[in-house]
Amino acid sequence: MIIDNIKQKIIDEIEKTKDEQIKFLQKLVQAKSVNPNMNDPTKSSPYDPIELEVAELIFNKLKEIGLQPKFEGISPSRPNVVCEFGQGKKILIFNGHMDTVPPAHEWDFNPFLATVKDGKLYGSGALDMKSALCCYVFMAKALLKFEKVLRGKILLQFVIDEEPMAASHFGTRYLLEKGYIGDAAIIGEPGTRKITIGNRGGYRFKIQVFGDAVHTGSREWEQKKEGLNAILEMTKIINALQNFKFPSKEHPIFPGRKNVLTFPTLINGGKAINIVPDYCEAFGDTRILPGITKEFVEEEIKKKIDELGVKYKLTPIVYVPPVFVKPEESIVQILKNNIKNILKKEPVIEGSGPWSDMWMFIEKGIPAVNFGCEGEGMHDKNEYVEIKSVIDVTKIYSLTALDFLK
Repeated sequence: MIIDNIKQKIIDEIEKTKDEQIKFLQKLVQAKSVNPNMNDPTKSSPYDPIELEVAELIFNKLKEIGLQPKFEGISPSRPNVVCEFGQGKKILIFNGHMDTVPPAHEWDFNPFLATVKDGKLYGSGALDMKSALCCYVFMAKALLKFEKVLRGKILLQFVIDEEPMAASHFGTRYLLEKGYIGDAAIIGEPGTRKITIGNRGGYRFKIQVFGDAVHTGSREWEQKKEGLNAILEMTKIINALQNFKFPSKEHPIFPGRKNVLTFPTLINGGKAINIVPDYCEAFGDTRILPGITKEFVEEEIKKKIDELGVKYKLTPIVYVPPVFVKPEESIVQILKNNIKNILKKEPVIEGSGPWSDMWMFIEKGIPAVNFGCEGEGMHDKNEYVEIKSVIDVTKIYSLTALDFLK
């Protein structure tokens, strides 16, 4: 009964500050955070101040509400923000990324103005995932008044460099390696329809093909004595990989999802109109369910290409393991109960197709889930978050933290 009374007081605190919360979310959306490395994650640098404006806004707001945040990163130009409060050994992590994708074309609004219309806040990154970051801040503001009730700590992590491939060494992984760990984690990726308890893994790769350059007007090319078109050689590989076969086995955490290889997703080749291309490179992306390994994918790709007699090089770019937690995990069940209490609906509990930073926690033995705000247009034009959802999710996070740490 005492806990229920405290829960109502926490909800009342969040209601009191909802106008302040939406104004702060507008500032977050207006702050620069576009990650320019979406096409080539390998170009990402810890010295490029991509999310710095967002980090400083969050840092200053946390200080304003009475907390002691810290910047943690390889360089002060591109820091993560961490903040811990509460007392006790048990730790619940709330993690979210500050970077955003470049806005799509043909918006009806300026994507960086944070326009509010008909109960929705429009803006690039409003849904993915500055809304969740804002929820963390105002969850903290509400819970600070009841800090003595918490039998553990809340660890807030606002991280960099997630969008290009959710496998960066500068953000979540950096913090985990620095010892910022806990007993469970919530990552505020968008959506209230379900609690995501796992993600398919992935293997991204580059294939380089080598030919022989020669002038297209030369006698040697004309008589087929010299020259080998690397782009045409690449088409042999493209065609061969369209028939890539995975073992046809479903997984209960990922109902209806499949293993899939997509190749090519990016392709480059050739130097000039009048030169036979001696080089072509293409990138591919594989999404894999539990039971499929990186070794299987690599071996099958090589096997198919080796049959073609093409001169090539295969370079892995990133591997993310498929991961999941059991639906019975306490963080899953506690979150589910609070979703039902606030939203009056039963969430779906399953894995997702894309991955997020969640896999890094699960790989380290920390149960983790994705759950965030409701809206539409993620990575598309007219991205928005529902304002009511921002307040509701703040309540859900707060009550979940209280139950997990009581």
